Amino acid sequence: MADTVAYHMERMLPELEDLEQRGLFSRDEIKEIARQRRDFEYLLKRHSALKQDFLRYVDYETQLETIRRARKKVLCESLKAKGESWRNSICDRSNAMRIMMIYERAVTKFKGDLELWLRYAEFCRARGTRRVQKVMMKAIQLHPAVPGLWIYAAVWEAEHNSNVTAARSLMQQGIRSCPKSEILWHEYFRMELIFAEKVKARRLVLGLASQEKPAIIEAGEVHENGVSNSETDVAATEEKPRVSHHTASCKIAQVIYRNAIAEIPDNLQFRQRFLEILETIDVEKLEALEEEIYAGMRKDFVTDENSWAWLARRQYVKAESKGMDILECRKEATNVYEEGLQSVSSARMYELYADFLINNLEHDDEQIEADQSSDGSQNLEKSAETLLTLYERAKVAGVESEALAQGQAGLLLRWGNVGSAIESLENSCKETASTCGSSRIWMQLFSIETKLSSVKNLQGSEQHMKLLKASLKMANDDVKILLQMAAEAQTVNRKQLDGFLQFLESILAGTIRKHAAAEVAAALVDYVFHAEGLQRAREIYSRLIALPSPGLNFLKSCIAIEAASVVDGNAEALKQLRKLFNLGVELYGHHDDGLWLEFCAQERKAGNIQEASNIYWRAKKALSNPSNFLEKYQLLQ
Repeated sequence: MADTVAYHMERMLPELEDLEQRGLFSRDEIKEIARQRRDFEYLLKRHSALKQDFLRYVDYETQLETIRRARKKVLCESLKAKGESWRNSICDRSNAMRIMMIYERAVTKFKGDLELWLRYAEFCRARGTRRVQKVMMKAIQLHPAVPGLWIYAAVWEAEHNSNVTAARSLMQQGIRSCPKSEILWHEYFRMELIFAEKVKARRLVLGLASQEKPAIIEAGEVHENGVSNSETDVAATEEKPRVSHHTASCKIAQVIYRNAIAEIPDNLQFRQRFLEILETIDVEKLEALEEEIYAGMRKDFVTDENSWAWLARRQYVKAESKGMDILECRKEATNVYEEGLQSVSSARMYELYADFLINNLEHDDEQIEADQSSDGSQNLEKSAETLLTLYERAKVAGVESEALAQGQAGLLLRWGNVGSAIESLENSCKETASTCGSSRIWMQLFSIETKLSSVKNLQGSEQHMKLLKASLKMANDDVKILLQMAAEAQTVNRKQLDGFLQFLESILAGTIRKHAAAEVAAALVDYVFHAEGLQRAREIYSRLIALPSPGLNFLKSCIAIEAASVVDGNAEALKQLRKLFNLGVELYGHHDDGLWLEFCAQERKAGNIQEASNIYWRAKKALSNPSNFLEKYQLLQ
């Protein structure tokens, strides 16, 4: 070990001498640098060297180089004032070489660490060295099944080394190694389109847009991996017509897509990603490829709702890119959705169609606000009528969903038809309806009934309680928000509040919805405490807490209310607080150490040190595992 470290240190001597001679570091600083490097070298040579040891060494060298460059800049300015210039020496290149050597030793020891390989390659790329190629080839040899390495290497060849042929070769090798990798296919496709875009831009700058410079690659002869026969047999192409580099890249992109879907045929999102890439790149002569992708989606995913949504979306993409009439595109998209409903009449298909029509409504609204034209009003009425008809068609077809029910009710409310909206929601909440278990539909119905009662100056308490009981019976998901809405509606007067409390008592005394009811009860007590005062809140929680197992969260909420009053010097509050704590530790004290700790803390705040000590001994006996309590209790003292 010592011999190896001495060898590395000896190799640093020319650099350290140069740093001192050039006036970049003093002798004491040179000694400190040598000491730090020697310590790092010993760390790297130990048997249990860690990845972090290498990274810390790299960070130290990076910081050292930053200092050297800053001092060099100052020296260069002084030399410039004297009419002299800086001459590069060994210290200008040795630091980068040392960091690369550290990385080389790191990846040799930790061959399976992809992060290290990428750090190494990124450092080489940032320094502008061609060593990136060598590093990535080593990484790929060890990890040929990692698509990201192939992509990184190909991007470097294409963008930094300006070698598109090498980039294609890497992508093709990567696809042979990872044929099921979606990102590899997408990035190879993107790379060819970007190259075609660059060729187009270059020819425009040079004024050669109208001329077609022949390319080696032929449009008609392309292998399955995207490489032309002419790359291996140039002589055979001399008697055949050739195409431009731009056209060749477009043809290769088309071949890439075809082979991609042959390898991964059953993934709609995979094909959609090709369309997204096409939309981000402005390249001519790709209309045929776009048409091919959409035609394949229509053919292969006829029962997939999202496929029809993308086919309809295409009409709006046309309108944006080609300046087509928006109403004409909307008509074409509507025809696509109608065709989709004939192929797959599902709830999801109706929802996508409804979302499309809702977007049309919003667009028409914006047009009316902007132009105040009669055409906008007619389009708005037509879109609303089509949407309402769609909701009715879904019901006739026996298709029900939460989104469709809420959408129809929302549309009816928008046009002021409250009665029909309530009727529609009530039908969706019937036991025979598949949507009766949706708490969101119940909440919407409850909200409309509450607002209607408020407008008509009616109490509506009986109707609210009827809806609430029905929803708790049928809703199969979270009903806490529904209970909160009911609590807000019932706090108008004392009679309604008493009725709602009785209802909560019946739930807490039963076996279903207890957790949600306990949370709402806690919120209700907190509301009454702030609205009507402590005494009224105490009356309410005393009624609810007398029920069997009121719930720990509810108890803690009551404790928080009394504790806030104890701070104000209320002796009665302290008495009530002790009752609540004793009830809590009796019910939940065998596992909840936080309750015991809070009990002790409150007694200590009140100055009852002896009582806090008694609670401490009670907790030790009651808790099944008091170790956590004992640790936290020490912090209270």
